[in-house]
Amino acid sequence: MRITMVCNELPFPPGHGGLVDVWRRLCAMKSAGVRIHLVCWGGGTAGTPQPEHLGKVREVVEELHVFPFERNWPSRIERMVRLWRLPWRVASRTLTPDAFRSLLDAQRAFGSRAVWLDAPYGGEVARRLARELRAPLLYRSHNIEHQYTRHQARIARTVRERVRWALSLINLNRYERGILNESSAFFDISVDDLAHWKKLGFMSGHWLPPLVDEVFAERLSAPREASPRFDVGYLGNLFMPNNVEGLVWFLEKVAPRLLDARPGLCLFVAGSHPSDRIRAALAARPEVTLIENPPEAVSILRDAQVLINPVFAGSGVNVKSVEMLFSPAELISTPQGLAGLPDEVKRCFRISQDESGFASAILDGLRAPPVGSASGSESRAAARSYFRAKRIDEILPILFR
Repeated sequence: MRITMVCNELPFPPGHGGLVDVWRRLCAMKSAGVRIHLVCWGGGTAGTPQPEHLGKVREVVEELHVFPFERNWPSRIERMVRLWRLPWRVASRTLTPDAFRSLLDAQRAFGSRAVWLDAPYGGEVARRLARELRAPLLYRSHNIEHQYTRHQARIARTVRERVRWALSLINLNRYERGILNESSAFFDISVDDLAHWKKLGFMSGHWLPPLVDEVFAERLSAPREASPRFDVGYLGNLFMPNNVEGLVWFLEKVAPRLLDARPGLCLFVAGSHPSDRIRAALAARPEVTLIENPPEAVSILRDAQVLINPVFAGSGVNVKSVEMLFSPAELISTPQGLAGLPDEVKRCFRISQDESGFASAILDGLRAPPVGSASGSESRAAARSYFRAKRIDEILPILFR
């Protein structure tokens, strides 16, 4: 079983939810016997891919092509010219004729039976490969991309961020629908987004939630041997506008209520690349510990009695909520933090979207008995079953029919 996967960027290290989703799916496919030729982009402002990172990816995929992002002014001008047809982030992932011919020759030698596009931004390469190879095009939808991008543009705070997200939005709705029309099948991360596309007539969709590998799941959900050091914690990237907005709301509106009710409460915020706005909000709230760029998630997620997801914008599924589900902590989220997930999962969380209710939910969680000793442990186990890596077996007949 051979497949070509076209992804936005090198999926290792998996430093944010989208890359976590890609990386775990690649690993699950390898375990299921799928041989993968991975095409992706790296370098540029993201830094040249490190040899050890390339090595980790090559342990999972059989062939790897990583193309550089062009970050110079001629490439930006060329992308502006193409905006009448291609969204900005799609135009940044096109290839020169020579590079595409070389890639196509490698694909023919590899013998892929399908081309899998992960998010729409490598779409021009994936579409051309599928046509040249006469292979079915399969699509993985992480969000309703044009809605997600519009949300991010709306809440971006700096001029540079607003311009970047606004450029990304041009032609994206039309392009996204074109990908869905051209795909033999698509796999949506969200039950809500899948229902949205079906209402619009896109009937070849299947739900494929984020996966959690077994080793990660076992380590994260194991009974605690000691009490966590923190009462309340958050883990997620600290730079995307929707995460920043939600965390600043928590730090400015909710944390003071918690500390008034429980002086001495221990809180942490952990994640990658904190924005200036996050740093400023944390500086005004010295009771909250910043854990910057943690090397791994398990020890962080196990170190709080209550985990929170205070997000108000986005689409798709918050991977952080799925990971929280596997922890032994009490779980608190806004409704948006659980969007796209089945009701059985939502019932494992205390849910609120106003500052008073969110603070009360956290305080109730701090008073709750340990998850493993309550009847809720059975519902937690049932909810976790949606995200086990073995679910990849269910889609293999669709990939290779």
